Amino acid sequence: MTRSKAGEILSVIIPALIALLIINFVYGIIPTALKGLPVFLPLLFCPIGMMLALISYRGSQNRWSKIGIILNAIIFLFPFIWMVGGSILFGCSCW
Repeated sequence: MTRSKAGEILSVIIPALIALLIINFVYGIIPTALKGLPVFLPLLFCPIGMMLALISYRGSQNRWSKIGIILNAIIFLFPFIWMVGGSILFGCSCW
C-alpha cells in the first residue's frame, strides 16, 4: 500500500468515526464516559484528515481523496454549528 493510498483511506475513516461518535453522543445509543468530547474531536482530528487528503490528492487526484476533503470539511464545521444552533434554539439563560 502506497502512502497516498493510506492517506486516502485515513482521510475517509477519520470523519466517519467522528460522525459515529457524534451520532452516539446525540442519541445515546451506547453509553460512554466521553460526555461532550465527541463534539470537539473534529477540531483536533479533521485538520489532520484534511492534510492527508490534500497530500494524497496532489499525488493521484483520486475520487476518494476528494471525498475525504469534503467529509473532513463538513465534520470540522460541526462544533461551530452545534454551539451556534444551541445558542439560537435555547437562547441565553442569563436573565
